[in-house]
Amino acid sequence: MIRVGQVVGAHGLGGAVKVLSLTDYPDRFEPGAELHLAGSVHRVEWRRGGPERLLLKLSGVANRLQAEAHRGSYLEVPETAAREEPDSWYADQVLGLAVVTAAGRRLGRLAQILPEPAHDVWVARQGRAEYLIPAVAEAVLAVDLEAKRITVADWLLEVEEA
Repeated sequence: MIRVGQVVGAHGLGGAVKVLSLTDYPDRFEPGAELHLAGSVHRVEWRRGGPERLLLKLSGVANRLQAEAHRGSYLEVPETAAREEPDSWYADQVLGLAVVTAAGRRLGRLAQILPEPAHDVWVARQGRAEYLIPAVAEAVLAVDLEAKRITVADWLLEVEEA
């Protein structure tokens, strides 16, 4: 399953949920779309707001109490609904991959992805060392899923003296 949103709360009395979008495809939340929530399939009845924060009314969620019970749960779609784009990866594809610089210095493994407003930040860890990598083309030079390796720019390790 692919996570496309997270329920962050209830809205109103009729069972609508507040959702944080985790996808680049806002059409996943259009009325009629099917989403998996807590092991059940729900159809989107209506949608408001967006693109990152929205309100959804899902079939089968009839009141505020039921909506609130889903706080923290993820809205998902089957992996067969994945949309492949060049230079774009799903978190489960890159987490755990080895991270090396273009010069060959090992930075450990990709341990975490931090969603930020401008772009994600990837966290590589090796022992107690932690490296923050902006997930932009200038910093992430290559992602080789077959070799299970991410190559990043050498300049990420440069420290400027003030």
